[in-house]
Amino acid sequence: MFIEIALVSGIVLILGSILANKFGLIEPVVLIVAGILVALVLPVMWNLQLPSELVLSIFLPLLLFWEAANISKREVRKVLRGVVLNATLLVIVTAVAVGFAGQWMGLGLGTALLIGAAVAPTDATAVAAMGRGVDRQTMTQLRAESLINDGTALVVFALALELASGDEDITLAHASGSFAISLIGAIAAGLAVGWMISRIVSMTDDAMRSNVFTILAPFVAYFLAETVEASGVLAAVVTGLFMAQVGPRRYNAAARSLYFPFWGMTTYLINGILFVFVGIELPAIISGLSSAGLWQAIGATFMIYAVMILVRFLFGETVIRFIRLIDRRPSQRLRRTNLRQRAVNTVAGFRGAISLAVAFSIPTTLGSGPFPGRDIAMFITSGVVLLSLIVQGLLLPTVVRWFQANPGPNVNTESSNEHEEQKALLKSTQDLIQALPSLAEENNISAKAMERVRSEYRMNASVWATELHENEDQESQARAQLHADEHRLRVVAAQYSRERMIELRDSGDINDESLMRLLRRIDLEELRITGPVEME
Repeated sequence: MFIEIALVSGIVLILGSILANKFGLIEPVVLIVAGILVALVLPVMWNLQLPSELVLSIFLPLLLFWEAANISKREVRKVLRGVVLNATLLVIVTAVAVGFAGQWMGLGLGTALLIGAAVAPTDATAVAAMGRGVDRQTMTQLRAESLINDGTALVVFALALELASGDEDITLAHASGSFAISLIGAIAAGLAVGWMISRIVSMTDDAMRSNVFTILAPFVAYFLAETVEASGVLAAVVTGLFMAQVGPRRYNAAARSLYFPFWGMTTYLINGILFVFVGIELPAIISGLSSAGLWQAIGATFMIYAVMILVRFLFGETVIRFIRLIDRRPSQRLRRTNLRQRAVNTVAGFRGAISLAVAFSIPTTLGSGPFPGRDIAMFITSGVVLLSLIVQGLLLPTVVRWFQANPGPNVNTESSNEHEEQKALLKSTQDLIQALPSLAEENNISAKAMERVRSEYRMNASVWATELHENEDQESQARAQLHADEHRLRVVAAQYSRERMIELRDSGDINDESLMRLLRRIDLEELRITGPVEME
């Protein structure tokens, strides 16, 4: 079973990604359609099932740990109040509103609440992939919200599962108690595991072992939290946030060189697999629905999607007005947003692989029979995700342009972020030049070696100072073009050197092991010029 799942999803993922990239299509939508086509061509694929335990205990912790490890704590602090409200109260309101809308459309309340729990959280990966052009403040809020709201959604999901199973009546006291235990236990478990793993990592200089321990972190956090009946995925998020803060001091350069490529590739594959399997399972789900049931599901899909978007917009407008009413501090006025920015926040709140993962987590059986409403919940959740990616994906560029025409006074741009990075690079290099003599003396390094290294850093600092000045003075187009040409020539030179090394291997002057070592040196030099590979 696992081999078939890996083989099918891998082939479809590769072909779908190539197709989406070639024609500029929305990749998740292409992957779902590709999965549907595979299932129609090969009906035997209908029997393939992605185990709900695999999704809940492996896929979700990995995805959320990586997202948590790549978010700015400083930027989150600026929008913390909005993040907390959207990640908790908005998720609950959305799930309940979707539940009542689904019940009005003829679904059982338990099934409708399961759908609400699945579609309530926004997806951090979808936001990062499709939110191009969104200002930095809104993007930070969306990504931070996407991390925390999954824990809230899974608490709602667990309660809805109890209701759908008929195990227990849901009361306010029961729901509040479950949420408190889930939150407090997850935070405690996440911090404990993060501290433990970071201490272990700091005890080894081996890059491979450091990353093995890090891979274990989200799973240890998940199962520890689940043992005390807390939210495992929220614990994985807390561990990721903790590791993001202490990691830069714990990991060496070799460990980081493995860390980012591994996690970027792994989370990309997991997201792709989820979209592919939605497509593969949809034909089987549709064939299991009656004609009337299918039309009911289609109608419910559009209704629930409309309710989901409307609730997000109205919640944002209501909360903003309430906060302005009770908090009139000058610092609060500096954080105010306008209607256009809030519209971007609504449209950029994509649903994606996380919603699909929650839907996949619905058990296939209840007792001796199938779980009631699982097929229709899967169908509607998949439909809502598709509508979110297509409708909001097509609408977002227009809304972003509308916002950029009047962005408001407090919007941070990506260029300001790059400017900060350039200033930090220059400042750290200038400080290093001053500290080099004492560093050389402490480490018993000769004055001649120190001077050679210091001259190289002085040259780099001069180049970076010039580039920083040119970014502040847009009239220096000639000098900017000169530096761009120099960078391009260095990249071409690295490519030439790489081809020359391969020729030397082919002629027998060096062996394959030497070629690999030399290529790594050339690759590092090229990456020094072009910058690190973006994994999102």
